[in-house]
Amino acid sequence: MRVVILGRGKLGRALSRELQQRGVEVVSRDSRGALSATSSSPALYVLAVSDGAISVVAERLAPRLGPRDVVLHCAGARGSAELDACSARGAATGVLHPMVSFASRRAPPVLAGTTLVAHGSPRALRAARWLGKQLAAQVLCAPVTGPAYHAAAALLANGSAALAYSATRILVALGISQREAERALSGLLASVASNVRAVGVPAALTGPVARGDKRTVAEHTRALTRLSPELAAHYRQCQPLIQACADALRLGEPRAQRHK
Repeated sequence: MRVVILGRGKLGRALSRELQQRGVEVVSRDSRGALSATSSSPALYVLAVSDGAISVVAERLAPRLGPRDVVLHCAGARGSAELDACSARGAATGVLHPMVSFASRRAPPVLAGTTLVAHGSPRALRAARWLGKQLAAQVLCAPVTGPAYHAAAALLANGSAALAYSATRILVALGISQREAERALSGLLASVASNVRAVGVPAALTGPVARGDKRTVAEHTRALTRLSPELAAHYRQCQPLIQACADALRLGEPRAQRHK
């Protein structure tokens, strides 16, 4: 299937690059530029554009679509109704949101092994599964995209980056270089991700709160207060979240119940 990616931001470039590397025929276009006329062969259009631009791009694309085309947008906070102009032309429509952090055009993430969350019409889901297979990514078909779903993804992606920022500042204040601190903490984050995959949550929680070691937590707070009251405040603000996870761990919450 021919893939047309509209949008040349971080997401659009990453998708184009990885698909091309895997031998998929890809056309990459700036969503603000001219759109090609309808082709005799069906195409999968991927709208890798900002949330506010989805419906505008969909309306511009719609007259060029045929009934065998598929249109997917990549915004986790929006539903498939953003593509109503395309479905009105007979195209299959849906959402395909990569649960991936795209931080840099120069250093795009590897999509193999990640999860793409999809929902839409049956034909759109078939196209989403096909695209996921080309990327060696898992496709999770579930009608969950929207603000709450997007909040879950943002909580982890943005929250972990913000915590890494604070932890880096602590290590730098102790005399470690910025680059050395980032390298060390990225390895720690990778090990946490591995634990989440291997044993799930809350079992992946480690450290003094998980052990019920209040003395060590107090020592952490005192040491950080001497180093930087601001960073000590960051540490204290995280404690309720960590404690909630530790409480669930002590209760031995079974995996099946946790996923209800």
